[in-house]
Amino acid sequence: MEIFYKDNLYKEVLRTMSECVIILEKSGKMVALNANVEKILGIKSEFLTESSLMQLEYIYEDGSPLPYSQLPGIITLKDGIPFHGFILGINDRNKEPKWISVNSTPLKICDKEEQAALVTISDITERKNMENALIQTKEEAEKANMAKSDFLSKMSHELRTPLNGILGFAQLLEMEEILNDDQRDFVQEILSGGRHLLNLINDILDLSRIESGQIKVSIKEIDLLTIINECINIVQPQANKKRISIHNQLNQWQNIFVLADPIRLKQIFLNLLDNAIKYNREGGKVMIFSYFKGNEQIIHVADTGIGLSGEEYQKIFIPFYRIEGTQEEGTGIGLSLVKQLVQLMGGKISVTSQKGIGSDFFFSVPLPNELKPVMRWGEEVELTERNIRKEDDYHLLYIEDNESNLNLVRKIMKSQLSYTNLPDIHGYEIFDRLKTIKQTKDIAVIAVSANALPQDIQYTLDKGFDNYVTKPFNVREFLTVIRETLNSTINQNLPIDEILSTGPHGEEAVSAKTLQLSLKDLKKLKEKNYKAAIAMHYTDNDFSTAIIRGLKDTFEKMGIEVVAVTDAQFTPEKQLSDIEIIMAKKPDVIVSLPVDPVATAPAFKKAAEAGIKLIFMDSMPEGLEFGKDYVSVVTSDNYGNGIFAAEIMGKELKGKGNIGVIFHSIDFFVNNQRVEAFETTIKEKYPNIKIAVRTGISTPNDAEKAASDMLAKNPDLDGIFAIWDEPAEGALAAARKAGKTDIVITTVDLGSNAAYQIASGGNIKGLGAQLPYENGVAQAIITGYSLLGKEVAPFYVVPAMKVTKENILKVWKLAYRQDPPYAIQKYF
Repeated sequence: MEIFYKDNLYKEVLRTMSECVIILEKSGKMVALNANVEKILGIKSEFLTESSLMQLEYIYEDGSPLPYSQLPGIITLKDGIPFHGFILGINDRNKEPKWISVNSTPLKICDKEEQAALVTISDITERKNMENALIQTKEEAEKANMAKSDFLSKMSHELRTPLNGILGFAQLLEMEEILNDDQRDFVQEILSGGRHLLNLINDILDLSRIESGQIKVSIKEIDLLTIINECINIVQPQANKKRISIHNQLNQWQNIFVLADPIRLKQIFLNLLDNAIKYNREGGKVMIFSYFKGNEQIIHVADTGIGLSGEEYQKIFIPFYRIEGTQEEGTGIGLSLVKQLVQLMGGKISVTSQKGIGSDFFFSVPLPNELKPVMRWGEEVELTERNIRKEDDYHLLYIEDNESNLNLVRKIMKSQLSYTNLPDIHGYEIFDRLKTIKQTKDIAVIAVSANALPQDIQYTLDKGFDNYVTKPFNVREFLTVIRETLNSTINQNLPIDEILSTGPHGEEAVSAKTLQLSLKDLKKLKEKNYKAAIAMHYTDNDFSTAIIRGLKDTFEKMGIEVVAVTDAQFTPEKQLSDIEIIMAKKPDVIVSLPVDPVATAPAFKKAAEAGIKLIFMDSMPEGLEFGKDYVSVVTSDNYGNGIFAAEIMGKELKGKGNIGVIFHSIDFFVNNQRVEAFETTIKEKYPNIKIAVRTGISTPNDAEKAASDMLAKNPDLDGIFAIWDEPAEGALAAARKAGKTDIVITTVDLGSNAAYQIASGGNIKGLGAQLPYENGVAQAIITGYSLLGKEVAPFYVVPAMKVTKENILKVWKLAYRQDPPYAIQKYF
């Protein structure tokens, strides 16, 4: 019974196969195991013989004759050699060849004890015809491209020859001194039109050569700053004519190496800069800034010009598209060419813009492998158990259609992991659903897939996934991708606007986004067992605590031991003593916020003379020289913070009223910048708001009395600006005692009490926030620079952030790398 069942099963399987199956025996006998032999070979099963097969005309893939003796099944029968996927054709004199794929395997027939061959044959004619059609289409396209390129090349030559004469003689005329003004104008028109035509020819030819694959880029390691400076020098005269200022915000003291073709990268910059100037307003600005993201360098060229509508974002990269409403001459080819060149070098280009405000074109270029950073400002490199406190934990949802993979990830994470099994839903559909739900639309999504083809990965990333992991994955790399994605998600909204502050002596500010250390750098630092000390002005507030944590966390990754953390309690004498105690511990570096730039100068000078490297935050002692006595100064964008505080005051008072200002009476340049920015913004932007009174304080403890005196003499005050958050608390206390329940207070620095006031709708309505943890990270990386002998700028700035009730939770997490206290969260 069982044998009968198996026989029927085998017969049914053979019957349902699309292939024909044949057994060839040494005796010459041929047995067809299913009926497909007639469908594929055109021979009925009962007439399948060696003679009938020999009557067919066989060909190789190239069309040459294939002898019967060289058929796969015949060779397998004779020599025992198996074949898999052997493609051949069977000629039909009246039709196109039929193409088949043949598998043949040696087979022993048990009852006869003789060698045989099992042959399976598939009809692949349709597939083969499609392949041939594709090849033919490709060849025709290549011929068309070659013809187009040949035509353009000839046209280029034919146009360049007369253009050479036109431009050449026009330039000779330009040199003539006897021309009158009208004649000189005519010559300039000839030159302008001729050069425009020449640029058009060059761009069309380049675009055509890219499309036909004739342009090859020569990728090498190049200094980005050198290329940018060269391009700025070229377009500067053009910018001067429209009184447009070009702001290169790249760190002039740090080489940034990228992988690119120097000639083509220069072509990209010149095109973007030319557009930024051409479509800008008179007296406008062009900003160039750059930062690292993943393993790429992102470069921005932003302007204050006419801007684009959202519908034009993609159109402007199409050949010959012109911006609507512009009177500027152009070909509409430049940006299309730029996009092609960026893609040739392995990057991407995009744009954001606003009509009447300006445009920001940004593109990416790869970093050299050995220079890819493992530590950079604004990103965590690795999270140790000590660094991750409970409030820093993340929530991870893993969606999988395989139980074994679910268990694997659960064990890898070794923590609370939400997971679900959704076997019938495609990952793209899940992604689309997540992006339509308010609670999940902004979360990071990582694709984990067995699809490893580059086009699959690129399609997924283009769809909006934050990262991609291919199965089977390396566990360490899997964790790294998760960690990098989380950190990138947290930091992706860090401000990258123009830095407004300058250094204590007018030094140009360099963004902290330029700071990074490579794996090679970290290894060198760890080998030396360096020591560092932190000398603070004050430690009993949220700002100082976060800075110290940022320093310690980053020093730990660099292998630098922190031998001392001191608190001067705003007393110069105490800081002098602290420096003496620190020097006895023989650190290699001191990171400090000086209490008083004059009183503390002798102690820091002594430390510098002892060979200790000094990195200052916010201020620097008087008389010390950059490069000789100290390494650098790191601060926040205090001028920007002062502007933010003024804008919040202006909005809350609806542009009119009387206000007071509480400033720091000690000559502390960062505090001076805050006050200057606040007062300048009020005067220029809110002319109906009057600064009625100004009072100085030397310590935060003086603020309540200063505010009380201010309110007693000026009872009609509508608002108070306090230099930082603790004096703002003193002003708040004074206002309560005076019964001024409706007074508006703004300040700088996001302390917990000020944050509580903002969240609860209290008198402190908003502020300009520093990012203290990131400030500490920046100081630590600069410490690494100094110990490695790298070039350092004199003044680095961490961006500012405007804080109101609408974004306070988000900014708190950015500033302190932890969730806000419950006392703040409960109001949301």
